[in-house]
Amino acid sequence: MATTLENTQQAGGKKVILAEPRGFCAGVRRAIEIVERALEIHGAPVYVRKQIVHNEYVVRRLEERGARFVDSETEVPDGAVCIFSAHGVSPQVRSNAAARQLDVIDATCPLVAKVHQEAIRFARDERTLILVGHADHEEIEGTYGEAPERTVIVENAEEARRLDLPAGAAVSYLTQTTLSVDDTIEIVSILQERFPGLTGPGTDDVCYASQNRQNGVKALAELSDLVLVIGSANSSNTVRMVEVARDAGTRSELLPDVDHLDPRWLAGVGTVGVTSGASAPEILVDQVVERLASLGYTDVETEVSAVETVVFRPPLGLEPPARGDAAEAAADAAAAELLARVTARIEDLLNAECSRWGAVDARAAVPVEAILELVSAGGKRLRPTFCISGYLAAGGTVGGPDADKAAEDAVVAAAAGLELLHASALLHDDVLDNSPTRRGVPTVHAKQAALHAARGWTGEARRYGEGVAILAGDLAFSYANRLTGGLPGPAMEIWSHLGTEMLIGQQLDIALAAEAVPDPELARWIAVCKSGRYTIHRPLELGASIAGRSDLEAAFEAYGVAAGEAFQLRDDLLDAFGDSAATGKPAGLDVSEHKVTLLLSLAAARDAEVARLITDGEDGSWDPVALSAALLASGVRQDVERQIDQLVTAARAALASAPLAEGWQRRLGAMAAQVAYRDR
Repeated sequence: MATTLENTQQAGGKKVILAEPRGFCAGVRRAIEIVERALEIHGAPVYVRKQIVHNEYVVRRLEERGARFVDSETEVPDGAVCIFSAHGVSPQVRSNAAARQLDVIDATCPLVAKVHQEAIRFARDERTLILVGHADHEEIEGTYGEAPERTVIVENAEEARRLDLPAGAAVSYLTQTTLSVDDTIEIVSILQERFPGLTGPGTDDVCYASQNRQNGVKALAELSDLVLVIGSANSSNTVRMVEVARDAGTRSELLPDVDHLDPRWLAGVGTVGVTSGASAPEILVDQVVERLASLGYTDVETEVSAVETVVFRPPLGLEPPARGDAAEAAADAAAAELLARVTARIEDLLNAECSRWGAVDARAAVPVEAILELVSAGGKRLRPTFCISGYLAAGGTVGGPDADKAAEDAVVAAAAGLELLHASALLHDDVLDNSPTRRGVPTVHAKQAALHAARGWTGEARRYGEGVAILAGDLAFSYANRLTGGLPGPAMEIWSHLGTEMLIGQQLDIALAAEAVPDPELARWIAVCKSGRYTIHRPLELGASIAGRSDLEAAFEAYGVAAGEAFQLRDDLLDAFGDSAATGKPAGLDVSEHKVTLLLSLAAARDAEVARLITDGEDGSWDPVALSAALLASGVRQDVERQIDQLVTAARAALASAPLAEGWQRRLGAMAAQVAYRDR
């Protein structure tokens, strides 16, 4: 049934149903922004190898701004700026560019780059790589180039059936990210049947945006007489969407732009479904909807099949320009530079460890790869951000002749360690909470358990999955300690407190869940340990300590405890009442897993029905539906919102007289509001 998000239902008229999500994915948006920022920084012309994304409208608009699209890097003048497209390139292309001393900017989609890394790993393990995709597509050309001597391309099910490989060959597979999910499943199933021991990522390489748009087309096909897919004919994901609609039994047409809309297509059509490929801009959709309205299709609904929150950062040096005054801009730039170095430090470490252990055995690298996938999947980076903010607010310097290079390196190491410590906590939390998803994708233990079951391995799939996740969490903790091992004494003491408080808070958390006894004071203490100190107070204090400012400890503690408690209360509200599509994890998980959170404890203290449902469940079991309804009826949500307001006010007040660097009192006040009033 259509979910009407935008509805212009005028009297009479036929219906248009818009798919959501549609249009630009995170990788396409990032690639286009890279070209735009390169033009702003370097001026025209900048050269782009191939189309930056497969859409004629986008390419024309960038050409008008000074981008020059070429078929080969060998056409680019020596020393000029050359941007690699979102589809990725082979090592030979990179070598050619280096020989011409080109100033290369890589706009490869991070999801495509992930496939390249997998190809390198399989080749390193001396496995034959079956690459599922279209041989003439730029993405396949780039991935194939990573190991051409070990790679064979399979384009369809028939080729999979005919593929001839030496008996006993060690075989793995990868897939193009923009394939049809259904076709990929069919091809992989054939390969698995023909080559026992075949390894690969399942359908995970088909990117989230392609999957979401194909699922959206299936939903449209059930509701529409005609499905229009807006996008260019050379866009693989767009062509697949047309095929998906037709396979579902609904007529579908590829529509490059509004001028190609043939009114004859609409004969006898009451409902038109409209969507767009991942490289098509929204302006093309607007123009088509406007044209359809002129032809009588004036009722517009939106069918939501998924909510996308993925954002990919631009390469270092191409971040959007800072806003505000000079001090604000300088603070933004310094924080962004340090955070970029944190990301690079983590990626360098994990990529090196993947290579190190992968050289021993592919299975040895599994927990490292799990950590890398988790930290690469996005997330808020709160703890590194607060650590860096503590350093800069305390007067820490970045760059320039007066900068303290040792302090810079220490704060980057500390912030990177915090992110890996958080990865460790998340990996273990997901096991403890029995959570099936994290950041919109299967959790490590769920993914590994599914792999165990699919491969028919011996033993219990659940225990195997949990074992891998626990080991990955332990390994992440080990890497965090490796990064922070060189911190100065006072900072190392803070680091030790931080890790201990987090673990003790976790122990008390699971104890309260087991006992199922509401205890607001203890629940608040847990919130302070797991959020106030671990997320905000200690990272701020750690950064300030590295900058040599122990005098800020009291102010940062008062600020961090208040802001952290607000953060935890918001987390509880999002779990109880939030949208799982937005948060990237299941809603109601705390209730279903018997977690007596601060929110539940406060509700039980003020509402007898909530208290009864928590304490009177047979054999300690809860009725999640009844408890959720009682929570909603109790009015605790409104009380907690008021409490969050008070905590944010207290956090800001804690910094009122703190001797911080220029602009940082306001910035930290804004950060308290951001963590307290977030929607995910």
